Amino acid sequence: MTQKTNNTEDKTPKTNNTENKIPKPNIALKNFKFNTRKKRICFFTQQEMIPDYKDTNIIGKFIAPNKQLISARKTGTTAKNQRLLSTAIKRARFIGLLPYTINHKGTDGNWMVS
Repeated sequence: MTQKTNNTEDKTPKTNNTENKIPKPNIALKNFKFNTRKKRICFFTQQEMIPDYKDTNIIGKFIAPNKQLISARKTGTTAKNQRLLSTAIKRARFIGLLPYTINHKGTDGNWMVS
């Protein structure tokens, strides 16, 4: 038994539904951007200096307005200098050269707002 086939069906190209469907991106990769950060140079290696607790003007640049240490990713400091910077900030806070928080109680008992 031979079956008769329609010639018009044979001439149309066969398309696979799997080829046309684009896979949905992973949710984690949805907001991922490649190489959007520009290369930053470490301030301390550029100036050829070591972070010191006595240089409160320089250390103050690496503290956010809420008195937290800014990450190395944002400032561009190297890992070694970031460790030295964090210890310098902790020493300066312990001595009293830098405040721990935004609202810090002064020696006279009044609240200082910096």
